Amino acid sequence: MRVEYHPLTTSDLNNAVAFYNRQQAGLGDELRTEIYASIERVLASPTQFSIVSKGIRRCLAHRFPYAILFRVISEETLRVLVIRHHRRHSSFGLRRR
Repeated sequence: MRVEYHPLTTSDLNNAVAFYNRQQAGLGDELRTEIYASIERVLASPTQFSIVSKGIRRCLAHRFPYAILFRVISEETLRVLVIRHHRRHSSFGLRRR
């Protein structure tokens, strides 16, 4: 399965990584690793994750309070829409296509 990323997901992740690296050196890199591991879980079985809105599914990261919101575009394509902290408003990123 191929992964597409909404253009803003790069800044979502980079901002989070920078924040955690300011808290403790290397912690942001651990977050990045955790997010990519979560995306691998999604790729393995995208339909196991719950639908949160109009075909958008959510995968929760294990170690950090982040969720990956994504949409299955086709049997071959998955689109990551947003990487969102749990404290962000629940509608954050839902309008992304």
